[in-house]
Amino acid sequence: MLFIIIALLVFITQSLFAAWWWIAVVAFVAAVLVGRSNLEAFLSGFLGVACVWVARAYFINQANDGLLSGKIAQFFSLPSGDWLLIVTGITGGLVGAFAAWTGYSLKAIWSKK
Repeated sequence: MLFIIIALLVFITQSLFAAWWWIAVVAFVAAVLVGRSNLEAFLSGFLGVACVWVARAYFINQANDGLLSGKIAQFFSLPSGDWLLIVTGITGGLVGAFAAWTGYSLKAIWSKK
């Protein structure tokens, strides 16, 4: 449930606001409101953000026939532009994971008091 909420809200906020850091805000708030455990929050934050970012990067990559990602991959000495999609997913996923984990941890602190 948390994974779906994070993925949908990340997609919506990335479409409306286009600022990358909104993924952290969305994952944090979703984990505070719906999170049930540390592991669930971390994995849902990672997978929710990573799936959306990889999908968006893939469609952007297909729109320009992979020209930009190929050049960026050469700059970072990656074998192909497809590796750049993986790096993008992992980077966004880690931001979402740590934000969701922080959100759930805050919820756990509040509920103990």
